[in-house]
Amino acid sequence: MPHPNADLSYPDDLLLPFYPSIADLADRLRAALGENGTPLYVADSQIIADRYQAMAHSLQESWGPYTIGYSFKTNYGVARHRVLMDQGAWAEVVSAREYQMALDQGYPRNRIIYNGPYKDDASLQLALAGRSLLNINDFDELARVIELADAQAEVCSLGIRVTSDLPRLGLSRFGFSMDNEEAQDAVAQIRQHPQLKLCGIHTHLYGDTDDPEIYGVAAQRVGQFAQQHFADCGETLQYIDVGGGYPAHSPKPKSRDQWQPQPIDVYVAHVSRALSPFFPERDSRPTLIMEPGRYLTCDAIVLITRVVHVKQRFDKQIVVCDGSISMVPLTHYSPQVIRLYAADLSPRETRNRVATSIQGATCRENDSLYEGPFPTVHVGDLLIHFAAGAYNANLAPNFIFSVPKTVFI
Repeated sequence: MPHPNADLSYPDDLLLPFYPSIADLADRLRAALGENGTPLYVADSQIIADRYQAMAHSLQESWGPYTIGYSFKTNYGVARHRVLMDQGAWAEVVSAREYQMALDQGYPRNRIIYNGPYKDDASLQLALAGRSLLNINDFDELARVIELADAQAEVCSLGIRVTSDLPRLGLSRFGFSMDNEEAQDAVAQIRQHPQLKLCGIHTHLYGDTDDPEIYGVAAQRVGQFAQQHFADCGETLQYIDVGGGYPAHSPKPKSRDQWQPQPIDVYVAHVSRALSPFFPERDSRPTLIMEPGRYLTCDAIVLITRVVHVKQRFDKQIVVCDGSISMVPLTHYSPQVIRLYAADLSPRETRNRVATSIQGATCRENDSLYEGPFPTVHVGDLLIHFAAGAYNANLAPNFIFSVPKTVFI
């Protein structure tokens, strides 16, 4: 099914089928609200599991051997709930803190993918000894890994992050450039060291890249690099990690002129087609790794707030809820999808809309959650903020109010 075009009038109506069904979940939502009150993040575990299974099926059909690593930084509540761990996902982490979080959740070290531009020596040592999938970001980190590897009893396997100048995205500050000699020099340094074995290549696009062609270009360049620098790549190249960035069903980001996300199988197909000429034998292909975060979590989680004040000013309905933009900070990045419900979760009349400003309950003048046409609101009504699962809870500070709890249903 093609992704809905987000440029239509009231386009977010077309997005609602991708989000939790308030009508179907009403009893469980009422129970969660009765126990916890508002504001409250609520996660639909089935949507998260369904997204994972859709990606897994597509990878198996299009490529063959695969691993899906859940990007912890996207939503720690999802990581702690283990819904994706139960599905078979690995942990993808980008700091020593997240590495320890993965260990605390029960991930074995050999099912942790360790990325990021800064990894301290203690966590690097754990990753090397535990055979984590470690992707080196730069020469300084590589030098530290070489020093740490000398203390290991066995040869340490690792990968390198590579980058190139991509259409529309430009240059990344991360990884070894394939456009000059950086990536080639990194490969040479690793191969010169007897305690290291290069077994993988990693790349990662900017978050929310919706154009599948760019994923194909990035994968093709990684395939070319593998062909040039792994003479026997079918045997020694264990994995190609194409990272994350895959979009979910959110409205068009404010910075974008065009916005046309596709179903996940389109992105998987572009990556697989780009890599297949370099690895034509399906049975001997390296493992293809993807590291989704937003794609898995964004649609599945809502923020529920309660209306605490309504007034009219200058022909506009001014609504204050008990939430805040600090709880959904990505409102600065993309407009919210908000729907109005009565206190019992029955939907309010939506046909007649009036000019409205929905504001948070903090003392900030710019605590603005929505501006535009909206139904008539009453004190005690509930606001459902959809597509709230990616990054919002992780970025939310304990500013004036506590970060809302996340409940899984």
